[in-house]
Amino acid sequence: MRVQFLSWLIGVFLVASLYLLGPIFYFNRVYPYILGMPAILFWYTLVPLLTPIILGTLYLIDRAQNRH
Repeated sequence: MRVQFLSWLIGVFLVASLYLLGPIFYFNRVYPYILGMPAILFWYTLVPLLTPIILGTLYLIDRAQNRH
C-alpha cells in the first residue's frame, strides 16, 4: 500500500512540476518558435497531452502491483 501511494505521489509531483518548473527554467521566452508557437504556448499545449500518458502509466503499474 505504501509503495502505491508513493508512486502516485511521485506522479502528481511530476505533473505539477511540468506545469510549474518547465516554464520557469526554459520556456519563458518568446524565441525560439516551436511549430509556429512561442515556446511557452507550445509547452502549455504539450503538458495536457502528456498528463494522461503519465497518469495512465502509473495506473497500469499500480494495477500490476495489486494483481493477486
